[in-house]
Amino acid sequence: MGTSNISHFFHTFAAYLFKPVHPSSLGLFRILFGCTMFIQTAYFIATDFVQDHIIEPIIHFPYHFFQFVVPLPTPIMHILMWVMLAASAMIAIGFLYRYAVGLFLMSFTYLWLIDKGFFNNHYYLITLLSILLLLVRGDAWGVLWRRMSNKYNKKKSINYIPNWQVFILRAQIFIVFFIAGIHKLNPYWLIHFQPMDYILNAKADISSLEFLRSTAVAAFFSYGGLIVDISVGFLLWWKRTRILGIVMLIGFNFLNFWLFWNIGEIGIFPLLLLSTIILFLEPETPAHWFGEKSAVRNPQPSQAPSTKSQIPNSKSQSLITAFIVIYLTFQFFFPFRHLLYPGHVDWTGEGQRFAWRMKIMLKEADINFFIKDNNDNKYPVPVNKMLSPKQYNNLIYYPDLIPPVAQALKKEALKQGITSPQVVADFNVKFMGVHPSKPLVSPDTDLSRVRNHPFLHSKWIMNNDNNE
Repeated sequence: MGTSNISHFFHTFAAYLFKPVHPSSLGLFRILFGCTMFIQTAYFIATDFVQDHIIEPIIHFPYHFFQFVVPLPTPIMHILMWVMLAASAMIAIGFLYRYAVGLFLMSFTYLWLIDKGFFNNHYYLITLLSILLLLVRGDAWGVLWRRMSNKYNKKKSINYIPNWQVFILRAQIFIVFFIAGIHKLNPYWLIHFQPMDYILNAKADISSLEFLRSTAVAAFFSYGGLIVDISVGFLLWWKRTRILGIVMLIGFNFLNFWLFWNIGEIGIFPLLLLSTIILFLEPETPAHWFGEKSAVRNPQPSQAPSTKSQIPNSKSQSLITAFIVIYLTFQFFFPFRHLLYPGHVDWTGEGQRFAWRMKIMLKEADINFFIKDNNDNKYPVPVNKMLSPKQYNNLIYYPDLIPPVAQALKKEALKQGITSPQVVADFNVKFMGVHPSKPLVSPDTDLSRVRNHPFLHSKWIMNNDNNE
């Protein structure tokens, strides 16, 4: 592609991004997002998330570059949850919109950055959506408290927003679905129907629905999930197929909720994804539902004096366009960073987080940690009692949690008077329900001395040739 073609594409794309559109779809999404976050935070409070996941665990697992993020004193942590609840309600009604989004973004992101032992893809997505909502005029429509003041409404009314404010949110959701689908294009998902077969058998154990053990059902869920992930973004974006995409997305999320609500953490993720349907509607559609007129398609300063400042100059348009291109390019390629590391990403865990690799990893592990003294005496340590259930489960899936556990065990051994203690483990993993159990780490490696690197492969993780 020549320089002139690139320039033409950039200007055409910029024109698309800055065409005026009605703010009602963005406004309704803001309302639904705020309500969903209110439910999420209320669930945290009701289930005592702070006590179970932050106060009680003896060990916390900080992220690289975020080691400074540590739990606040217990009373402040509980206050923080109520602040999040208030901020989510403020987002929903549009009150002090940017302050509310910023407050929720900081408090929610802080909460999950405390410990990568309870990382969840939908927590990461919530943070990304919050960042984007902070950059757009989500309060341009549907602000309940503003309707009470006609005087304020006349001064601050916004008849349109630039299209990029809807586009960037649409594109973020598209990327999540599409990349999740790309990750499913592997033999475990397509041929062995794993981990869906394992999940369906677990569901059958709980529900006594024996038909779930059928290979045909596992194939249906595996290929159905793949088809939805790969295609739904395209179907929602194109007006002619949007109804099909909406039906598929609603059915997909109801099935997901039914399948996972009592056998694995899925939380409000289905509800969050359902709320994003609004973004793919024509921007003026929610306004029509409430009997409002469409936005001015080509606003002139004389028609909307208060919106003149909303029209950015060419330099600002170029900067915003460049930011969107860079942001979306990063979002698309970062989930494939695992290709830079040796070994299977789901075996090593390297490049697994922040990559939309959702419900595609299956490990069954037998874990036994030991303290070894100078005389080669080994003392078993019940690590599961030191961690929350979610931390312990993630220890199976993410090997980078092993060194912090080993270092904590070594400190405890030194307190007990053991000289020069070593921490070793019999850590055997059955991978993807297909490969036989193999050691993840050497039983002779002193795990208290190994380290994780944010960008390099951890050589202390043993290779599994069958998993390449």
